[in-house]
Amino acid sequence: MAALSLPFLGLLTMLLTRLLNACHHFPGFVYEGARLCEATQSIEIDVRPRKGSKPICSCCHQPARGYDSLTQRRFEFIPVWGFAVFLLYTMRRVDCRACGVKVEALPWANGKHTLTRAYMIFLAQWCQQRM
Repeated sequence: MAALSLPFLGLLTMLLTRLLNACHHFPGFVYEGARLCEATQSIEIDVRPRKGSKPICSCCHQPARGYDSLTQRRFEFIPVWGFAVFLLYTMRRVDCRACGVKVEALPWANGKHTLTRAYMIFLAQWCQQRM
């Protein structure tokens, strides 16, 4: 792979985050930055909660106040230009009045699955086309 200049990489990451915000936007979350990881042939995109947004309880799906944060998780997204794409997000725990301390619900993931919903749908449609 040819070495890309830093201004060009900066432009690509800005365009990718802009494209995701336009096409795959989730209220309460922001795509903060993207970087190309040449060793793994992947693109890593940082996701963070929007300032002032409350996390959603994964049990009752009601907004709750934050409790603390867990370690960062990787969610596999639809590949772009032959590169695997991962959303990186530091999960928050919520202190729900009804359910107690739980991990927040994420609009792009189901439970503990590491694939995003969008990637699951993409794969299901791809499999149907192959049959």
